[in-house]
Amino acid sequence: MEPEKRFLSFDIEHLRQSKEGIWFAVDLMMLLLLGINLTLIIIDSIYRLDFIESFIASEVSLLEPPLTWLKMHFFVIDAVFVSIFLSEFCIRWLVAVRHATYHRWFYYPFIHWYDLVGCIPLTGARMLRFLRVFSIIYRLHKYRIIDIRQSSVYQFLAFYYDVLLEELSDRVIIKVLSGIQRDIEHDNTLNHRIINELVTPRLERLSASGALITSSIAQAMHSEADHPFSVQLRKSVVSAMRNNEDLVRLKSVPFVGDQLVRELETAVAQIVIDTIAGLIGELPDLMKAESLRESLRTGEAAWTDLDQEILDLIHEILEFAKSQVARQQWKARLEH
Repeated sequence: MEPEKRFLSFDIEHLRQSKEGIWFAVDLMMLLLLGINLTLIIIDSIYRLDFIESFIASEVSLLEPPLTWLKMHFFVIDAVFVSIFLSEFCIRWLVAVRHATYHRWFYYPFIHWYDLVGCIPLTGARMLRFLRVFSIIYRLHKYRIIDIRQSSVYQFLAFYYDVLLEELSDRVIIKVLSGIQRDIEHDNTLNHRIINELVTPRLERLSASGALITSSIAQAMHSEADHPFSVQLRKSVVSAMRNNEDLVRLKSVPFVGDQLVRELETAVAQIVIDTIAGLIGELPDLMKAESLRESLRTGEAAWTDLDQEILDLIHEILEFAKSQVARQQWKARLEH
């Protein structure tokens, strides 16, 4: 059962551990004062609009006296709030200097610039006082006194923030993949560039790695009777020999037929395994032989077809990747 979501949940235990009880009380008081101050700012700003003032005077005359009084004394009232905010700011600055919270004593006002700018008695600057609300909530979250991640508001905003990022990133990724597809389709030099710029510089290391792999496989086939390659080859050889009519007739020889066939199967299977293991071990040297290299060059059409198949495969992989990216994962999360 999921825990009940609340706007903010307090953790008394972490409050005790943080030893921030006094500052917690200060933060709550500042939040209350900020709420009152911002409410008064909004009410005064709305009432100063001419059509709003006329509407209240004619339709809601009961509200006109207090609103007019607020309008006339607003700067004095706001100055009281500003003095409280500045006092709290200076106290926190002194505490930060005492505890060396920042590298230099004068860093605090620059880091908390919005607290100072918000105290300027201008409408635009006053709106920065909203940032004080968020800074106080973040500070309480940092000390784990509250956990905003468990709040319904945070989860709502975080979900739609993820939706926005997912939609934007999906569009960018699809555009990039489409550009790669166009390059593959229309750039005839792409395969040559891949070979010349990517494969050729690494050819020696690839050859050395291939030689090491083939050598280890060959040694394992020689020394390990239960190697998967050896086991499969042995099964194939024995199966082919048992279907051979001459060996079937040989098996019918009285007394020694079965023994001869078993010995022959074992010997032939081992010969085949040793031969193939030897070929695998010599494969790197065979690839260097001029005759083999020449025979590979004669099949240019086949290599061209192979190149095209590889490019088509890359194109299909990119198309599949685009379809996966285009899936709106946030809808699935919303349904659940």
